[in-house]
Amino acid sequence: MMSWVVRSVVPAVILGILCGAVMAADLSAVGQWLDKYPDETLAGSKSLWEQPGVEAAMRAAMGEHYFSLSKTELHGPEGPVAGDKKGVFAAWSCKSQDCGGNQMTVFFDSNKGSAQVCWRSSVSDDGEVHDLWLADGKERPLHMNACGFAEKEPFAALKKFGGAPAGGKPL
Repeated sequence: MMSWVVRSVVPAVILGILCGAVMAADLSAVGQWLDKYPDETLAGSKSLWEQPGVEAAMRAAMGEHYFSLSKTELHGPEGPVAGDKKGVFAAWSCKSQDCGGNQMTVFFDSNKGSAQVCWRSSVSDDGEVHDLWLADGKERPLHMNACGFAEKEPFAALKKFGGAPAGGKPL
């Protein structure tokens, strides 16, 4: 009897874990930060960056770079969160004392529960600044200064380098 239970439960648990890894993150809270700074403590006395759904979406988008990001502490100067009125939000932040070489713009699609990141980093083996597009745990090198943030057009990098937003049409 016990072996039957183990044989039927273990595959179900493994399948559940695998399915959970590809499930969309809950980004319903992101809209609360519209026109506010990501480090402001709102929902439950946490910043945008500390929201479980935000962390999950960023981890899924950035893969191994997520841990490098947390070490570089990019939560220094930042801009207010922008929205496109269709459920996509842009949050920009940089490293104190080194905004030029270490910054990120995170694009959250609250409809899909996913994120894409334009990341400029000087944390590399060669010590040079590199711009990367991070999505679905994969990185794509970009030309220098591709990840600059423009308040007038906060979605420029997403339109140029990102995937299709909710609704399926490329930007």
